[in-house]
Amino acid sequence: MYWLKSYPRCSGDLFENSDNYRSYIDCFQCGHSLTAVEEADIRYDNFSTRTYTILLDMPIRVLAAIAA
Repeated sequence: MYWLKSYPRCSGDLFENSDNYRSYIDCFQCGHSLTAVEEADIRYDNFSTRTYTILLDMPIRVLAAIAA
């Protein structure tokens, strides 16, 4: 999952990643891994300040319609 322009420190794009132990959210621009509190804020509490969320399996045509 991606959160565009949602990271408060650098206004960067966030993406969800995972390894064998857990899933986590990283920033594309600065490379910072969010803490558990920041992740909870992005995932659950902060819907009004996020731009929008893009699921990984959305086709490009849908993304173009969102961006227009």
